[in-house]
Amino acid sequence: MTQPSGLGELLDWDSKFFGLRIGRLNAEELTPEAWAEAVDWMDRESLDCLYFLADPNAASSADLAHEVGLRFVDIRVTFERRLPGEAVAMPAGIRCFTPADVEPLAEIAAVSHRDSRFYFDPRFDRGRCDDLYRTWVENSCAGYADEVLVAEVDGRPVGYLTCHANDDGSGQIGLVAVGESAQGRGLGQALVQGHLSWCQQKGKERAVVVTQGRNVPAMRLYEKSGYRTRSVRLWYHYWRT
Repeated sequence: MTQPSGLGELLDWDSKFFGLRIGRLNAEELTPEAWAEAVDWMDRESLDCLYFLADPNAASSADLAHEVGLRFVDIRVTFERRLPGEAVAMPAGIRCFTPADVEPLAEIAAVSHRDSRFYFDPRFDRGRCDDLYRTWVENSCAGYADEVLVAEVDGRPVGYLTCHANDDGSGQIGLVAVGESAQGRGLGQALVQGHLSWCQQKGKERAVVVTQGRNVPAMRLYEKSGYRTRSVRLWYHYWRT
């Protein structure tokens, strides 16, 4: 749960997980006036770290971010596609998760998301970042996601995709990964196709996914699956201590 406060919001879950006071700036453009207000808010909240997701079209934001010490950590790329008119079948080898899948999927998650912004910020402990994605998958299986699809090979779970049903008529991919030993078999594309099938079953009109600009294989996968770029944003982190 987040606690909004005008220009910024305290991120309760991130703060508890990392043992820090973490907030997010509720703006896409950085101005001197907005930054002065943000500094006052960070002081009042005793924040350790602030996230800022910037519109890359606001060139002045990048200059000011560099000047005040915000660290660029990621490119956030959002992809979207409309669902096809014809029915999409759930691919062979893709199924919904069972409780027995949680532990092996969590182990895959712990080593599969190292393109994310947390690993590119040296102030976040790498082992704790591994735990972040392990916990993310465990929570997804416990109800945070609306469904978790599993890729299976020889009776073993070797990959996953978490599904979320949004209120705006879209279905969204949360996390997707295939274990290293099972890569190169087309399972990533099968999981994405499985997500389209799930979206159709839920009556959704569009499918959405967010990935990192440095994750070229993921972007190629989504483009191959019919997705097109909807938006690009830039992630910055600011540390007060």
